[in-house]
Amino acid sequence: MQDSAAHQQIGRFVVMFQHAEQQLTELLVLMANADDEFVRILVNELEYNKRVKATDVMFGRFVDLLGEPNESARQWFHELMTELIKLGKRRNEIVHSKYMPFINVEGLAGLRRESSKLAARKGQRDVQEEDLLPESFVEDLKRLSAAQKSLEAFRLKILAWLRLQLQQHLPGLGVVCLLQCDREPLMGLGAVPLRQVPLQIAGLM
Repeated sequence: MQDSAAHQQIGRFVVMFQHAEQQLTELLVLMANADDEFVRILVNELEYNKRVKATDVMFGRFVDLLGEPNESARQWFHELMTELIKLGKRRNEIVHSKYMPFINVEGLAGLRRESSKLAARKGQRDVQEEDLLPESFVEDLKRLSAAQKSLEAFRLKILAWLRLQLQQHLPGLGVVCLLQCDREPLMGLGAVPLRQVPLQIAGLM
């Protein structure tokens, strides 16, 4: 049996979600100003919801350390993390379900999603069913795409803040120095290794 368009939409959602997870990790690495691999090792042990919450808290700390904390940015970021938690719940529903092909009354092929969980108080198994056609994923994909764009916007904002800090502490720093002093600490910025300074800050991109 050939895969339906609904199969393809499920795959698209899962892959896009994995990209959003990677974007979260990149934000953590960027804000930590530490060895990349140290951060990735720790992040690897965090389940998705904990990773989102850690990113939210770390962003708040990052904003606090700015010369002029940006409260609106903190609030927008928190709202984005809340949306990512909701998208994570939707991802779990999609991934941890059973699927059966079906054809609706209009003759369109889709998938019937079934998930269940035990309700101890009720003494029964609660079953949730959802009929999925290709267009059923439009809203999910739109929300996920918007979240990815917001994550990228915040990444660029963090880079801009870091660049401003760099200019304030080392106004005469040149590209040659950055290249030659690759492993030297960046004084005034919490001993950030220069190899950790994004290329955008160094003016190389």
